[in-house]
Amino acid sequence: MASNPEIMEKLVMQPASSFYRPIRTTYNRQGYTIEYSLALTRTGRNHYHTKTLIPLGQRMSTAGEELAIQLGMEKAGRDPRQEAAFNDLFARNASHLHARQWTETGLMVPKGYRADRFETDSQGRRYWPRIVLIGDTEIGEILVPEGNGRVVVEWDEVFGIPRVTENMDWPHNPYTTHFWFNPTPRKDNGSDHYDVGVVRRGSWHHGGDEKCLGVGSNSGRWSAYSVGGFRPVRGLLPEIEKEIITV
Repeated sequence: MASNPEIMEKLVMQPASSFYRPIRTTYNRQGYTIEYSLALTRTGRNHYHTKTLIPLGQRMSTAGEELAIQLGMEKAGRDPRQEAAFNDLFARNASHLHARQWTETGLMVPKGYRADRFETDSQGRRYWPRIVLIGDTEIGEILVPEGNGRVVVEWDEVFGIPRVTENMDWPHNPYTTHFWFNPTPRKDNGSDHYDVGVVRRGSWHHGGDEKCLGVGSNSGRWSAYSVGGFRPVRGLLPEIEKEIITV
């Protein structure tokens, strides 16, 4: 993977909203502009140590920004699994290593809440209440769907977290991404809370050529991986507005 790449692509992040009816909560994010590197920077360190290595003027991308890069390609009729922005996840790089990409986003078990407690929708799908973290900042509660490699069929475009996942056989066009989620994480040694990082990686389910994108929320941000890294980004993050619907 590249080290501290300087070539940046411009991305206009469109305004986004998400509504969680069972908890009567809406999140709104205004539009903003970022510059992002097509290549990841490999650090081999955990999330916290990686952040100390980021050059001044850059930051780590969020899961929402990673999703915006992906959806921009999909809406243009391009397959993100073949695009340069995700080369490192599929070892299309000089080191031939499959990257595990940290984002600024995390998911935390609400304080005083039993981690394995979940809600069930009318189709029998399971959802776990979690607090979204951007860095160390608690943004608000959402509902996270089942992982276990299920296919993501609906997204929260504010946070870049799956909204709905399904079991699907290959081929599962037009969907490109699988999800993993650990509902009972260990206490994170860095935050001292029960939380997990949101990472991106490559995934193979049905053979060497049938590659997919993977979003994983199943390990703490204090865990270190030799192939760990991040996507350098320039641009300030906007405030995410939370609204509780009372009627």
